Amino acid sequence: MTDTQIETKKEGITYQIPPYNPQYVLSPEFKGTSNYEVGVGDMVKQKKEDLERLRVDPEATPSQIKQAEEDLKKLETLYENYNIGMNVFRTAKGGRDKIRE
Repeated sequence: MTDTQIETKKEGITYQIPPYNPQYVLSPEFKGTSNYEVGVGDMVKQKKEDLERLRVDPEATPSQIKQAEEDLKKLETLYENYNIGMNVFRTAKGGRDKIRE
C-alpha cells in the first residue's frame, strides 16, 4: 500500500457532540460553564496577549517566544480537552437513569 492510498483512506476527525446550551445558569459570571473553564479561558487570553507583546518586543529572545508559544498550546489543549469531555457529559440524556433505579 502506498502513502497516497493510505492518505486517501484516512478520515478527518469530526466531533458529533451537540453544542451546550445551558437552560439553568446558577452563577451568571460563569455563563453556564465551570469556574475551571472560565479560569483556563482567562489564562489563554492572558498568554495570547503576552505572546503578542513578546513578538513585537525587540529585546525578546527567540527562546522566550518559543516558551510562550508552548505554554499557550498547553493551555489551549487543556481547555479543549476539558470542554469536549464536559460537553459530552452535559448533553448526555438518560446516562444517569440506571443509578436512580
